Amino acid sequence: MFRLTFDQARRLKAQYGTPLVAVSQREMADKFSILAEYLPGVKMYYAVKANADPQVLGVVRRHTPYFDICSPAEILAVKELGARPEDLIHTNPIKKPEDIRFAVEQGVRWFVFDNEFELDKFLPYGRDLNLLLRLSFPNTDCVVNLSYKYGVPAEQAPALVRRATEMGLTVRGLAFHVGSQSLNPYKYTDAIHECRRVFNLLASEGIYLDHLDIGGGFPVEYVESIMPLRSFFAPIQEALDTYFPTATVMAEPGRFVVGDAANLVLSVVGKSRRNTVWWYYVDDGVYGCFSGRIYDHCDYPIITDRQGEREQCIIAGPTCDSFDVIYHNSVMPPLEVDDTLIVYSMGAYTTASASHFNGYPPARIVLVD
Repeated sequence: MFRLTFDQARRLKAQYGTPLVAVSQREMADKFSILAEYLPGVKMYYAVKANADPQVLGVVRRHTPYFDICSPAEILAVKELGARPEDLIHTNPIKKPEDIRFAVEQGVRWFVFDNEFELDKFLPYGRDLNLLLRLSFPNTDCVVNLSYKYGVPAEQAPALVRRATEMGLTVRGLAFHVGSQSLNPYKYTDAIHECRRVFNLLASEGIYLDHLDIGGGFPVEYVESIMPLRSFFAPIQEALDTYFPTATVMAEPGRFVVGDAANLVLSVVGKSRRNTVWWYYVDDGVYGCFSGRIYDHCDYPIITDRQGEREQCIIAGPTCDSFDVIYHNSVMPPLEVDDTLIVYSMGAYTTASASHFNGYPPARIVLVD
C-alpha cells in the first residue's frame, strides 16, 4: 500500500493546495506486476470506471493495452491515449442502440450481454461483433454484489447462447463478476467450474466457445486486512489451469490497480464544540472523494500526526448540506484549523463519483513517484 509521510503531504499541500489526491505510479506498476505473476497469461482489461482520470489512464496504458469500457465517453478517453479499438471490451450488459452504433463506428468489436432483449440491438452488425454472455454468481463475501443488477443464472445460459446463434450472432464466450472488493477467492473458482460446465454442454451441441472473462473485484486493503495476495490468487489460477488451459482468459481489474495507489491530502478548515462533541470540518466530503462512502460502501482510514488523548469526534465535509458528514463516530486527538490529514486507499470509486455540488470542485489529482 502507498502511504505518504506527513512531510511529503505538507510539501504537496504547499505546492498544490487541498484537497489533493496523490497517485503513486510505482504502486500501480507493482499491482500490474503482481497480476502478471499470479495470473500469468490472463489479459488484463483495466476497468476505466474505477478511475478515469487521464493521468491515471496514462499510467495504466504503460502496463496494459487493454481497457474495459462501458460508455461512449470512456471509449473516447482511452482512444485519446492511443488505445486500439480492438483492445477494448464493452462490458455494460444493457446499452442504448445508439451507444452500440457509436462503439462499432469507433472500432469496438467485443460486447457483453445478459438477456434476450439485448440481442435485437446487435442484429444490424450480424457476425461482425464478438459477444460474451454474462452469468450471475451472487456473492455475500464482497462489498458490492455485482450479480444483483446484471447476469443470467448459469442454467439459463445455454438457451441464450443458442438463441443468439440462431439469430446469426457470434457468441465467443462467457463472462462473470463475483463482486467488487471480493474477499473469497473460492467464489471465483466456483464460477470458473460452472462456466466450464456451460462450455462443455454447448460444445456437445456443436457450439464452441473460446473466451472466458473472470471480471474484477480483486481486493485491496482499506481499514481491515485482507488475505495475502499469493493465497488469494493461487486457487483462481489453479482453477483456470484445470478447466480453461487453452481458452483466452480476460479479467477486468480496476480497484486492484488504483485503489490503494492513492492518498487524499486534506486540511481541517474549521472546528466546533457541539453538545460536548468535537466537530472537525475538512475540505472534502461525501460529495467529493468520500462519495465512495456512499456508493462504494467503503471505510477509509483518516490519519493525523497530532499527539494527545483521543476522543470521539465527528468529521464533516465542506458543503452546506447536513448529509455531508464523513464519520459520525471517529476518534482523534485534538485537531487545529489548517491541520493536515491523510486518507489512505483513495484511488478507486472516489474521484470517479465526485461532484461539483455546492460549487466545490473535486480534488485535484497529481502523480507522484
